[in-house]
Amino acid sequence: MVIKIKLPETKYSDITLDIQDKVLDLRTPQKKLLLHLPYRVDSKNGKARFLSEEETLEVTLRVSRMFDFINFL
Repeated sequence: MVIKIKLPETKYSDITLDIQDKVLDLRTPQKKLLLHLPYRVDSKNGKARFLSEEETLEVTLRVSRMFDFINFL
């Protein structure tokens, strides 16, 4: 799952990001976002990168689904 969040006038150092099983919590000095995710995710193995030219935070999360270990071996 890829989530793109526009953050105009925000520096990378101002971003606080917390990922739980079904929740993304993003905070900056000017903005707060609590996003309930449609699927359970692997909160320990995600990636986030800030694209400063586009003023966008791109968060990549692996969806945790039952039986994935069977279907994707």
